[in-house]
Amino acid sequence: MFKLVRHPPVWLKLSGAILLIVLAVLLIVLSQGGELAPETALERTGIEKPQTQRAPLFEGPEWKPAAGSDGYALAAENASYALYADPASSQVAVLDKRTGFRWTSNPSKEQLERETVKGGLLANLQSPFVLTYVRTEGKDQTIREVLNALDPKIKMAMVKSDTGLQVAYQFPEKGITLTIQYELTDKGLKVRLPGDGIKEEGEFAVFSVDLLPSFGAASPEEDGYLFLPDGPGGLVHFDRSRANVSKGYIHQVYGMEITNAANWSRSGERRENIAYPVFGVKRGEHAFMAVLSSGGDSANIAAMPPGMKSSFYNVYTSQIFREEYLYRTSRLAAPLKAVQKQRLDTDREVEYRFLSGKDAGYVGMAGAYREYLTEHGKLAEPLAPVEHIPMRVKIMGGDYAEAFSQIRYIAATTFDQAGAIVEDLKRRGVGNLNVVYYGWQHRGDYDKYRRFPIEPSLGGEQAAREFIAKMKQADVPVLFEEDFVWLDPYSSLSGKTNGIRGIEGTVFVDGDWYISKPSRTVAMAYETIEKLKDIGVSGIHFNWIGEMVFHDYDPHGISTRADTIGMYKGLLDYTRRTLGQASVYQGNDYTLNQTDFITNMSSESSYDFMVDETVPFYPIVLHGHIPYSFEEGNLRNDAEEEFLKAIEYGAVPSYFLTNDDSRKLRYSASGYLYSTRYDKWANRIQAEYEAFDSLASLYAQQIVNHERLSPERYATTYEDGTRVIVDYGSKTFKVEKGAGA
Repeated sequence: MFKLVRHPPVWLKLSGAILLIVLAVLLIVLSQGGELAPETALERTGIEKPQTQRAPLFEGPEWKPAAGSDGYALAAENASYALYADPASSQVAVLDKRTGFRWTSNPSKEQLERETVKGGLLANLQSPFVLTYVRTEGKDQTIREVLNALDPKIKMAMVKSDTGLQVAYQFPEKGITLTIQYELTDKGLKVRLPGDGIKEEGEFAVFSVDLLPSFGAASPEEDGYLFLPDGPGGLVHFDRSRANVSKGYIHQVYGMEITNAANWSRSGERRENIAYPVFGVKRGEHAFMAVLSSGGDSANIAAMPPGMKSSFYNVYTSQIFREEYLYRTSRLAAPLKAVQKQRLDTDREVEYRFLSGKDAGYVGMAGAYREYLTEHGKLAEPLAPVEHIPMRVKIMGGDYAEAFSQIRYIAATTFDQAGAIVEDLKRRGVGNLNVVYYGWQHRGDYDKYRRFPIEPSLGGEQAAREFIAKMKQADVPVLFEEDFVWLDPYSSLSGKTNGIRGIEGTVFVDGDWYISKPSRTVAMAYETIEKLKDIGVSGIHFNWIGEMVFHDYDPHGISTRADTIGMYKGLLDYTRRTLGQASVYQGNDYTLNQTDFITNMSSESSYDFMVDETVPFYPIVLHGHIPYSFEEGNLRNDAEEEFLKAIEYGAVPSYFLTNDDSRKLRYSASGYLYSTRYDKWANRIQAEYEAFDSLASLYAQQIVNHERLSPERYATTYEDGTRVIVDYGSKTFKVEKGAGA
């Protein structure tokens, strides 16, 4: 007998196979936590979308004062300062009542009589602003022209307030109106470009505005310098001869806008990115520190030497309202230039704080900036004293390599081996360790969205739990490093949906990588934090969040650099509340009240022809509030000099280590590493730590002075009077205890 076997229809076979595939995919998705909607993540983390706040325009009758004998009229006054304005030219001056020194927006008539520049440059030199504009239609949209307060057809209207003055400039032929507000404070002056005070009512549009470009301008024969936020801080001395004056210093705060290809096409230099929006001038016994208190993320800081645009040294901010960009009409056509249509419509404000006497220098400027940050709740609370200086050890677990279309993970340090490294360091006397573990994700940096399960060849989740628990018993926090910003081409997330867009509307791609929208970054981080919290991780060391911001020109609505900053600050705050710690690279100033540590902070200036001397401005601001480190000790270019620079600038030690030889990772995605094998560095690390640890009593103190004793000797003074003197000639340093030590 034959048994009848009933075969299922072909369609049912196929649907069954499809169902199995769907179930398998669903299991994978569930194991990964799913693709959480950004809106849900923002709600769960408590991160609110930034709200635009606008400065109101001054209201009241037009102010038409009679000018005094010097051409100026008193506009506002408080106990320390008086604001004057020239009714005819709208130039302003601030009198420091404490010293009698007068700061002016423009050179005096006597100085202008000696000026050699003519025409438009001379007119710009006499104006409180220089407005660059472009056409909004036609083929010549990228042609830039300028307006200033000396325009013969300009209409000006002044309005006083209780604390300051507002000047509205109308250019009838161009259909452009610009408004500047001046407000006295108990520390100095605020200068503002309110967004509601800019009007574009014709075929022309505002491209940029140089705000008070000649305020505090100095002659070469004066005693002093410009301060630039280049690296840790850079000085441009007035008394230096400059053969090359072909260009000045002009650089965007927090780095160039990455979504704009035009930026990269005209960039031929490597400069340190600006991490803090500050500039200053020292003129003899008087100085000011200026901070871009609003809108600084969309601004350049600029400085010019004599011989370029005038015979003066000057430093100022150039506010960016539109970007020039490149676009293609076809895949084969050469890119064309265009100008952004929609204006970056935000208020802009610069706050000047005036200094004198012993405070008239970069140390006083740093103290004034620290004071500003503290007043506005933008700086972490003072650190607690420690018995031993902290040391940050970054341990590389491993990374992926690709060969013959196959992906494999190369392990360099398992969790057990990482534990052994920490145990040996503690045995050698390192009393205050902080560990960052890198490459823990499944297949490392390959498909950065699918991070879990923890890489099995490192020991997997169980080994990670055991390692973290063991470290907690030894009072060693463990942070996992993560990059939630750049997404690789292998990512299962769609770049079209999740990637930011450039001005021309296409998804920004660098090579095959794209940048995650900040809301998607928050969503990915939230999912990861939930899992790491269960494992016991002490925090996250964030890559890119502390060093790069950008616009997103999504057709559904532009997100500004300020919006990105708001998201990143919220993410850092949520991480600290949930796990305990968050740390960043570089340490852009928007992170300073939400980070526990800064790594790879810049210790050198760019040293283009404008910067004569590097100074520790940013370290002075941060010391005693946030620990920071420079390049890892085993990856330095000049081991001895960079070690001494860390001592001079008050940094803490850091190292990047592996258990196996770094050559093992040569063909992996982390092939940039070299000389990281721990056993080859153990003795050097021990010796350097002993040197750093001799300064443990200074860890929680502010730096109160820094001075150059000779070309090779520098002294850093702390609150208790202790001086650390570094001698680069003898490659040594010594400590002179202060009276309060």
